[in-house]
This record gives sequence, structure tokens and C-alpha cells, in this order.
Amino acid sequence: MGAELGSWKSSEYVGQWLGEDLVASLLELPRRLSLALVQDSGASVGHVVDLGSGHGPYLELFLDAFPAARGTWVDFSAPMEEQARERLRRFDGRIRYVLADVQALPALDPASVVVSSRALHHLSHAALATLYRDVGSLLEPAGWVFNLDHVGAPGDLEPAYRRIRKLLTGERQTALRPHRHDYPLARADEHVAWMTAAGCVDADVPWRTLYTALIAARKPA
Repeated sequence: MGAELGSWKSSEYVGQWLGEDLVASLLELPRRLSLALVQDSGASVGHVVDLGSGHGPYLELFLDAFPAARGTWVDFSAPMEEQARERLRRFDGRIRYVLADVQALPALDPASVVVSSRALHHLSHAALATLYRDVGSLLEPAGWVFNLDHVGAPGDLEPAYRRIRKLLTGERQTALRPHRHDYPLARADEHVAWMTAAGCVDADVPWRTLYTALIAARKPA
């Protein structure tokens, strides 16, 4: 019988995961790259949607940079919502919290920017393609989409990347139960193809370290 899996619906598990998030500092650069691309484009940002937002660092970055913008936090984890509400309290009145699975999104207002971080790799490849189509429909003209997530690699590279990542991030001091991963990781080029099929242009991978990548695209103006 396998080891007990951790659950994002458990406050204890979420607290343990956030308490020693080894990858958090590694992801600061690609998040800033996302913001820089939007700022460089001169896009008017009125609404940012964060899918699988967790405790909200991606949404926080954009709301700080665009003080007139509002945000929509989307996640299925009630404990993560509690963490996000605490972290993002200073944005009260600017954020709508939507407790929902990203595979069954409720109606959302059109968005200038859609971001996601370390969430969508839990979906099947078919579900990812469908979600990108939904995002393509959600984006305003010239809007941006960024998915900062774990991606697959050919041959033996993916397990090798997993083994050596600790050289960059260190190792957890407190053991954490694994959580469910039902599907193989999609490759970065597959994400690019799905974004393109969803009607986005200039899909690219502006940042990658081992098996984590930033995939970005823009909807035509």
C-alpha cells in the first residue's frame, strides 16, 4: 500500500507546504519577467486572473504594479484561500475570490492578463488544451497569458532534473507527504502549441530552469 498523499484541502498540509517552499525564490525571476513583458508592451491592464492562485504571489505582483487593476483569484483549495486573503488583505476591494476547479471555470470578466503558477500540470493533456481555449476566449485583444509550471523533458532528463534541482534549492528540513500527480508532464513545446491553437500568437518560453518553465503568449490586438 502506498504512502498517504497530502491534500490541498487540508489546512495542515497547505501550511507545511508553504512553510518551506524551496522553489519560491527560484520563481521570482520568471514572475518578474512576465510583468516586464506586459509593461514593455504598453498594454492597459484592468483585470488580472490568476488560475490555481494558491496564496497569491503572482496576483500580488501584478496588482502592485498596476494599482488601478482588479484581480480574480481562482483555486479549489479553501485553505489556500485563507492564506491568500491574509497575504492580499491590502488589496481588499480589488480582488474577487472564486473557489472553483480551473477545469470548471465559472463566468469571469474579460481579462487583460491571465497567469498561473505550479497548478496546471495537475491536468491531463486534453484538459490543458481545453483550458487554453477557455483562456483564449477570456483574454481581451492584446491580452497576455503566462503559465509558470513544471514541464516534461525527453528521455531520462526529467528524472535527472528532479534529482539535481536540490543543488539549486536545497532540501526540505521537514518531510512533506507527496500530493497527487495523475498525468505525465506536458512538454513546453506542447504548451506552446496549445496556446497557439487557442488563438494566441508569439507563444514562447522566455525562461526555463530544469523542469520548470515560463510559457507566454499574447492574443492578437
